Amino acid sequence: MPCELCGEGDTWIKTCLTPSGSRLTVCDECYGEHASELRIVPGDWVVAARCDHCWRYGNPREFVEAKPGGRKDAYSGT
Repeated sequence: MPCELCGEGDTWIKTCLTPSGSRLTVCDECYGEHASELRIVPGDWVVAARCDHCWRYGNPREFVEAKPGGRKDAYSGT
């Protein structure tokens, strides 16, 4: 999914609310530059991963290796 500010992006992009009330999808870099103006809100999709070792859920970016393949093809890894 592309960032609406720069056109870049990845699978796990943030959905943000602007001061005017519109929703944008932004990459981490653009969010860092505009964090004072944007508020992260729930998006259309929720992305989480589960650790194959301790079964804890978290952001896929926190895992060394995350890939589809868990229950109902959810992201999993360690």
